[in-house]
Amino acid sequence: MKKVLSYCLIGLVLVSGAFVGCSDKKEPAEKGAIEKMTEETAREAVKQIRTPIDKARSVAKQQEEKNKEMDDALKKQ
Repeated sequence: MKKVLSYCLIGLVLVSGAFVGCSDKKEPAEKGAIEKMTEETAREAVKQIRTPIDKARSVAKQQEEKNKEMDDALKKQ
């Protein structure tokens, strides 16, 4: 019985030592040049896509306001 218990204890120590030894607590590495360039290109692409959409929304809002003003003017007549 003592022999089995001692083998289990030794096995537990070895397994826990392997987990501690293999765990990696390093800080994440800095992004490489390719990843930085990819992110910058993605930001530019998003900006170029969003800018016209935002302008179109602005113009649509202005048009709705004009239409509402015209409708109100027609109702007053």
